[in-house]
Amino acid sequence: MSSHAEAIVIGGGMSGLAAAHRFTQLGIRPLLLEARGQCGGLVFGAPIGGVRVDLGAESFARRSAATAELAEELGLEVVTPAGESWIWAHDGSTDGTGDGEQPGHAFRIPHGVLGIPTDLDDPQVADALSEEGLARAREDLTLGPDAGADAADLATLVTTRLGPEVLDRLVDPVAGGVHSVHPSQLAVDIVAPGLREALAAEGSLVGAAAALRAKAPEGSVVASVSGGLFRLVEALVSAIDAGGGTVRPRRLVTGIARDGSGWLVTHHEAGRAPNPADPPVPVGEPEQHWAPKLVIALDGRAALDLLRSLPELNIGDWELPRGADLTQVCVTVTRPELDAAPRGSGLLVTPVHDGDTPRVRCKALTHYSVKWPTTVTGSGRHVLRISYGRAGTPTPEPTLADALADASVLLGIDLAETDVAGHAVIHYPNSLPPHTPEHRERVAELTQAAAELEGFEITGAWYAGTGLAAVVPHGRAVAEKLSVGASTLGSHDDDDDDGTESGAKGGSGQ
Repeated sequence: MSSHAEAIVIGGGMSGLAAAHRFTQLGIRPLLLEARGQCGGLVFGAPIGGVRVDLGAESFARRSAATAELAEELGLEVVTPAGESWIWAHDGSTDGTGDGEQPGHAFRIPHGVLGIPTDLDDPQVADALSEEGLARAREDLTLGPDAGADAADLATLVTTRLGPEVLDRLVDPVAGGVHSVHPSQLAVDIVAPGLREALAAEGSLVGAAAALRAKAPEGSVVASVSGGLFRLVEALVSAIDAGGGTVRPRRLVTGIARDGSGWLVTHHEAGRAPNPADPPVPVGEPEQHWAPKLVIALDGRAALDLLRSLPELNIGDWELPRGADLTQVCVTVTRPELDAAPRGSGLLVTPVHDGDTPRVRCKALTHYSVKWPTTVTGSGRHVLRISYGRAGTPTPEPTLADALADASVLLGIDLAETDVAGHAVIHYPNSLPPHTPEHRERVAELTQAAAELEGFEITGAWYAGTGLAAVVPHGRAVAEKLSVGASTLGSHDDDDDDGTESGAKGGSGQ
């Protein structure tokens, strides 16, 4: 026997939460099934050294207003970061003569889009590039709109228009740092929506970047929630529960099938795998729920495994591109010298060439307590997030000592373990699979096939694009699409339940 639900959302990451919350706003009571013990996916937090901080994503892009509007709708204050952002290059100069043994060169990130500058006369661009590199970049202004216009990946577009130095010193540390993969693996239309159209209109990539920034809200390109982005997850779970929905953590979906005019979902208790780093495993007897509306909002690999059971979708042997093995060391330290914010809100680090020995092994340092001042009150106590790992590189295994050594170089202040009030090392294996042009082609094919299935939608970062600016509006949109004309549960042969979810609110995950 199975129980009825008005809609089922499989996956409690940000896209699934956005979809479930939108359902409740439209008068539909969803059942959300999440395999982990808590919702939010890569948005989560915990206390470190007495300070509650984000340990996953800490901000969202403001190119879409959807996330900020959602946060404000939930009664949360939206804040923008304080402090400037920097890049740390391994060579100690910008004249191209750095030999890898120089102390390194830090410079502020010029105003731009994913490292693409919006003004080549900006003094910060001159700080970042050699004279030859800047001269090459200026060729972009005279190439006309066609050069590089058909480039599918970001690296090819940037190199064609602005030259290799802009790619290596600006775009790779910024775009590559954000997405944890080289820009050659990033589809332009996904990571920079509208950039190609702006190039055609403006005639230069610099002009295109300036046009995109002009359309964006003034100020920072990112924002967060006062007190930590993880508060958005908590507010969404509470709002779903208050709206009549049900959030059930530790429920692993093992099967979906078309059943009458709706969908039958089979799920088990989610148990821990022998290797804690592996996905959960099904435990105990299964439960089944039927609903006329189904949203798949899982991580890409789990989603493809589940979608293979629907032959209409032609998933076949499709595998996602390999993501990056990422590691973050979050440290709370007591050092009054850091009150001066020597590198603003933090630094991105340029990758080293093959065979070189880097002085700094991390890919980025975020001075979290400077970037988000409401995190820590008073002076002397600071939160640092030191991040490691990119796609195609060995799995990083940094220790606290490694992280402190890298932070000491980047900040110019010697940090010792005696300064540490608390720390955590967090691993994200095979994370953020890149949105390659080939991947986007497969997603387009899947979208077309899925459109033929009534009451069925797919969302998630692997499908809609990386980042809250992509997944929040997409998750809300799929709920709206399924809600059109929704007034009854439809019919189901196995049960004549009253449409309420059995198992109740005790597992809401709050």
